[in-house]
Amino acid sequence: MRIFFVLMSAIALSPTLMIASSPSASAGQLGGSATSSSSATEPLFESFMIDFEDFAAGTYIVGDEWAQYGVNISVDSNRNLKGDKQESRPLRLFDSNCSTQGSNKCSGGDYDLATGDAFGTEEQGNVLIIQEDNSKRKDRSNLGNPDDDARGGTITFRFEQAIKDLKLGFLDFDDRDRGEGFIRFYTGIDDTDAAMTFNLSSVEALVNPDFTGDNSMRIFASLDMAIQRLEVEYPGSGAITHLEYSQIAPGGSRNWGDSPDSHMF
Repeated sequence: MRIFFVLMSAIALSPTLMIASSPSASAGQLGGSATSSSSATEPLFESFMIDFEDFAAGTYIVGDEWAQYGVNISVDSNRNLKGDKQESRPLRLFDSNCSTQGSNKCSGGDYDLATGDAFGTEEQGNVLIIQEDNSKRKDRSNLGNPDDDARGGTITFRFEQAIKDLKLGFLDFDDRDRGEGFIRFYTGIDDTDAAMTFNLSSVEALVNPDFTGDNSMRIFASLDMAIQRLEVEYPGSGAITHLEYSQIAPGGSRNWGDSPDSHMF
């Protein structure tokens, strides 16, 4: 996982929501260097990107790995674990730099999660999936190789404080026969009504228009809407490629004089 962040002045704009569809957009291209504000009265924002590359493929994600950057991740899968009917299937990292043949075959036979030139995208590396339960009766603790669950679920991101300039990449939305998928933005962390909802099947959000189902990649952006919770709900196969957002400096600080010029984690 590489987490880049940039310090930016807060700009007062009317709330807007848009879908990013540039073919050149990818997790690997986002980032920048730190700059200081020219005005002492404007709060500064840290701009983060989480692309899941700091952990090895196959790593299970418990949700607090990025707590130091103000975000916690949880999952509510549509099917629970075989050995514990009350427990959600876990989040896991899947290596999308894979192929349909050769020595680098996609784990779990998930060729629909492959990325790269052959699919009209840049390689996305590790992506976040809900893990399929491929365990056997004699050992329910072993869920098998990384393999996205065929019934999906809801992945939720909760932020310690309001964020803006959100961008999220989603890979392989193709199971519409099981229902639609949605991305929901909430202005309050405990709000019950979403401030805005995207449909995951949006054609306008496609990075690779020749792939509308398997291997499709979409990028959604909430540019100036301040939110504290994000939900990604999908009924089948799929993965989150990366998450980028801006957050006000801790404590609303306006003094970044002691910060290094750039940051990469």
